[in-house]
Amino acid sequence: MKEKNRHSIIPDMPVPKVNENNHSPVYKSTVTTDIDSLIEPPSKHENEGINAAAIEQAVKASNIPMILMIFVMLVFGLVILYSVSGPDAYGQFQDSSWFLARQIRFTVAGIVVMFIVSFIPIDFFKQKWIAIAAYVLSLGLAFATIAFGVGREHGASRWINIGPVQLQSSEIIKVALIVAFAGYRASISKLRSEGKIKAPKSDLAKFLKNAAIDFIIPVGFCVLVDIVIVLQPHVSCFIIVAAVIFMCALTSEIPLKSWLAGSLIIALVGGLAGAIILASSPAEKRERFMKNYAHVFKRLAIFTADEDDFNEEEGGLTRDDTRQVDNAHNALGSGGMWGVGLGNSRSKYNYVSEAQNDYIFSIYIEETGFIGGVVLMMMYLVMFFMCLAVCWKAKDVFSRTIATGCTALIFVEVLMNISVELQVIPATGVTLPFISYGGTAQISLLIAYGLILSVSRSGTLQKQKKKSKAFSKRALNPGV
Repeated sequence: MKEKNRHSIIPDMPVPKVNENNHSPVYKSTVTTDIDSLIEPPSKHENEGINAAAIEQAVKASNIPMILMIFVMLVFGLVILYSVSGPDAYGQFQDSSWFLARQIRFTVAGIVVMFIVSFIPIDFFKQKWIAIAAYVLSLGLAFATIAFGVGREHGASRWINIGPVQLQSSEIIKVALIVAFAGYRASISKLRSEGKIKAPKSDLAKFLKNAAIDFIIPVGFCVLVDIVIVLQPHVSCFIIVAAVIFMCALTSEIPLKSWLAGSLIIALVGGLAGAIILASSPAEKRERFMKNYAHVFKRLAIFTADEDDFNEEEGGLTRDDTRQVDNAHNALGSGGMWGVGLGNSRSKYNYVSEAQNDYIFSIYIEETGFIGGVVLMMMYLVMFFMCLAVCWKAKDVFSRTIATGCTALIFVEVLMNISVELQVIPATGVTLPFISYGGTAQISLLIAYGLILSVSRSGTLQKQKKKSKAFSKRALNPGV
């Protein structure tokens, strides 16, 4: 009875079992009891549900300065949009806050998706099926825009109507191609590290195989999507995608030999294929094809025009053709040092069409002046260096490519929009990120920013070192 009571007090004490052959006691288990666990029960595993500790750990791992920066930029953009878009919104919809109300809804949806993406470990997006799905989505959207797109009155088919929702497919394509390219490069790096890519015996065959695997296949597939985009025709998106993929290829550890050989092969094959198609096409088709790009040639002519190029009688350039660019440029200069004040712009009263989109920077400078322009440029510069720091600390090829591609996407558009309004480059129709009106653009750019936050939270060397130090500390001090 006493023996039974003793075991009831210490339940984890192993109970001996007598061996029937030699009658020697054999213990069922050699596990010893941790006395501390009798006093205080062990905590739950980190993966078991969402608790305060898990939330605190996630918040600590997040890049709080980058999150605050995007919130400041978004609020700043909404204020600018309301100030700029009021007259146009009232003229079209009899509601001066129409554009603002819709942009707030798009922004809230984008923030929710951004946080969801940022809290998903970046390694999750490394899976092959995600890369394949992203590429199929981008190619499918590019072809669907040609077949079913709307918006020809703006010079190109850029939107797809899905029921009551209208999507600008190019904005989704940009982000999807970054994920697809990064996933492919990550898969190749993993296969090489595991020795699963066998090298041919011949040096020439090895050289060509490496060029094909490292450069021709990933860049060639992206070029295919880009060609479909330019056939819509959407030249500004074509330029942005080309620049973003170039930056992704530059930072994804592609050897220089593969770069040179792959570029030469793609250029030769593309030039030969284009020459054959052009030579074999009937004259009518070539003429119809060139008409699709009439708006592009007109914008180039406007950009290079001088006083002698205006000819009202012979169907040449007119003052009305350059009115949009001239008025936007005049708005930039009329702001002075401090501007005319928020809401007091004169150019937004139909002197500059689509003021809430392509030419929002000009109206903003008119209202806030040189000082306001410096403030906005400094905000973009701070955000750029924050994103650049994430790219620099990325732990592997995939994380680096994702962070670099998304950073390039945001700031190539910033540079192009501001360059157009400063008349450094011809008009392109590129909006100003986080400032201009646009639902698909706002959500897609916030998804791209969420991917950068995901790399910052779970895909940098600094985070890896902290995890390894914490693991070593727990191993040396298991009681802590």
